[in-house]
Amino acid sequence: QIFTGRGCPFLCSFCSWPENLMGRRLRFRSVENIILEFQYVVENISFVKEIFIEDDTFTLQKERVRNFCAALIDRKITISWSCNARADLDIDTLTLMKKAGCRLVIVGYESGSDGILKSIKKGITIEQAKKFTRDAKNAGLLVHGDFIIGLPGETDATAQATLDYILEIKPDIIQV
Repeated sequence: QIFTGRGCPFLCSFCSWPENLMGRRLRFRSVENIILEFQYVVENISFVKEIFIEDDTFTLQKERVRNFCAALIDRKITISWSCNARADLDIDTLTLMKKAGCRLVIVGYESGSDGILKSIKKGITIEQAKKFTRDAKNAGLLVHGDFIIGLPGETDATAQATLDYILEIKPDIIQV
């Protein structure tokens, strides 16, 4: 596991990480610095088969992600990696991530109810997340979906909507 940045600007009401661990202020390591760490791992710690980028949301700055991927490709650094991602990436970025060695994205879907997502201030809609999931799969990435049952305002109907949503989008791995 490595960190390439810290902090999360989003205000999801259920999440304690920004308040208790990383803060809301964003701080990023340079792409060059991250590339040097990847290169070090490949050259000096050969038993490592994958790097997990542990940032709250590695994909916060799409241009930074694209620059990172381009640098991995340009320098021919070939190691599998995974990251936490937000369900708002476009197909081009996801495809570039796959080409650069990304194997899996962990995504906080949280709920299959737009009403619940709005009440927790997630900032993502069901339709955005569905498109992201289709794009991630089309790019060849595995999708690990995180869901929460029992958020404020949850009812039997919204919990069922989340279960139906999971069955519809078919993440490769789920955590509930």
